[in-house]
Order: sequence, then C-alpha cells, then structure tokens
Amino acid sequence: MVKLEFQTLIVLLISSIIIMYLLWYIFRIKISLRAKINEARKDTANRQRSTIKGDISETLAPWSMDCVDSVKELRFLGSPIDFVGFKGLDGEGEIDIKFIEIKSGKSRLSKNQRRIRDAIIAGRVGWAEIRTGDTEISLDEKTIE
Repeated sequence: MVKLEFQTLIVLLISSIIIMYLLWYIFRIKISLRAKINEARKDTANRQRSTIKGDISETLAPWSMDCVDSVKELRFLGSPIDFVGFKGLDGEGEIDIKFIEIKSGKSRLSKNQRRIRDAIIAGRVGWAEIRTGDTEISLDEKTIE
C-alpha cells in the first residue's frame, strides 16, 4: 500500500470540502431556479386569464351599457379606444357622442388613452369633412372646431 504524506492528505481533504461546497451551491441554485420557473408559469397563466376575461368583458359590455340606447348606436374602433357611442342616433333628436374604453380588473388606461381622454375633457375635439372629386385626387378639407 502506498503511503501518502500528511500534506497530500490535507490537500485531498480541502479539495473534497471545496467540491462538496460547490455541489451544494449548484443544487441550491437549481432549486431556486425551479421555484422561479414555477412562479413565472403561474404569473403567465394568471395574466392569460386576465386577458381572456378582459376580451370577454369587452365583447359582452355593449349589451349592458347605459351610455347608449342600443348596441346599434355603437361603433367599434378597437384601438386606441374601444368604442364610439352615438346616444340618440336611433331617434330624431340631438345625439350625444361618447368615447368608450372598456377595462376589467386592475387594468389602467394606456398613455395614449389618457391623452385622448384629456383632449376630450379639454374640448379639443373637432369635425373634419373630407370630400374627393370625381376624377381628381386632390382633397378639399373643411374643418369645424
């Protein structure tokens, strides 16, 4: 049997301890990574459910709105605002025009949706009528503000 010197035994012992520490550290990282992956999967599933619920709400909302008299008075835009409602359009009197954004849960208005809302509240809304000629390509624009 080969005799090992004392220094060689110490080096082997220290090397074994370092290897065991590194293996333990790798194992700990793997456990942490698995936990983060599971958490990310749950978060993704919850976000998908929220998106689906929002889409369903957006589809069903026109039939339960009080800001228009009937679904026929709504026009779908989709982006950046969901609907424009023309309350009273089915009748003969004056109409009220509403810009309608449908949100569900904790969702908030986007930056552009907030800008549109602010422009409407501030009265920065106008009318533009564009007429094209029969054979001409030029446009005659009439703007009323």
